[in-house]
Amino acid sequence: MLPPLTFRLGAREDTPQIVALLNQIFRTPIDPETWDWFTYDNPYGESRVYLAEKAETRSLAGMFSFTPIRIKIQGTLIPASHGHHLVLTPAYRGGSAFIALSRYALQAESSCGTHLVMGLMNRNSYQAHKFLMKWNDFGFLDCLYKVSTRRQDHDCREIKAFGPEFDEFYHRLSPRFSFHCDKNADWMNWRFQRRPGAPYTSYVAERNREIEGYIILKRWQEPDGYRKAHIVDMHALSDVTLWELLAAAETYAADCNELNLWAIQRYPYRELLETAGFAEGAARAQPLAVRWLDGTSALFPEGNASYSYGDGDTVY
Repeated sequence: MLPPLTFRLGAREDTPQIVALLNQIFRTPIDPETWDWFTYDNPYGESRVYLAEKAETRSLAGMFSFTPIRIKIQGTLIPASHGHHLVLTPAYRGGSAFIALSRYALQAESSCGTHLVMGLMNRNSYQAHKFLMKWNDFGFLDCLYKVSTRRQDHDCREIKAFGPEFDEFYHRLSPRFSFHCDKNADWMNWRFQRRPGAPYTSYVAERNREIEGYIILKRWQEPDGYRKAHIVDMHALSDVTLWELLAAAETYAADCNELNLWAIQRYPYRELLETAGFAEGAARAQPLAVRWLDGTSALFPEGNASYSYGDGDTVY
């Protein structure tokens, strides 16, 4: 019989054993510096990491982490968090440990004032979240990709930090969306400019010294050597600006086998992306699941939408 589990909120001093557990389970390794950056430096608040420990030895048997995000639905700001890094060691995988850890985490999130939890579920846990813990399908992300990229002239400028002009840009942009992650310059700098190892490249398109659009890019290489460039985040105020950003992205990806992005349904840039040669990949749509903690039961809203892996997931 397996030792019983106890649950508690993790702390910074738990980082070494958390990272060791994650690196046992996931294909993409993470180091302590990157974990602490993502967990504790977010200007919207520290992540809450719920730990499952064996009662007798206090050794780590599982975890479930939630990162604060600002979601706006039809202009209303929703206190929300993005669930990620749900892990149980092989001996504890199964209904009872999963339910106990999830229940503890969701109750704690509710006690923190969170109204909505969201997650981009992997295939191993998606059905369990839906049927055992009553998460609901809310949306989905399609992978759009282009394999024939080339260097192009563009007027975008690479930047190393976002300033107050980003907040002015996002103030103009956000009313166009019925569903999106609310962002400001502090959050953008934390998420894309201060990550350890500096894996992101950021460009802005400007007119009269005002930002008209931005794009965040990152390279990735598969074990077999196949090279991908990801568009991690992108917004533009006009089609002309979007073309400029895509020219910068193609130049960035000119030595890669593929340029891609994950686009949520009702993504307003999709038609232009397809005109530019992007096509839907063979990968199945990635479900975006939610669990309302305040008794609300809202469907995905009509109108333009924006949500990307970069909004809530450390891997991207």
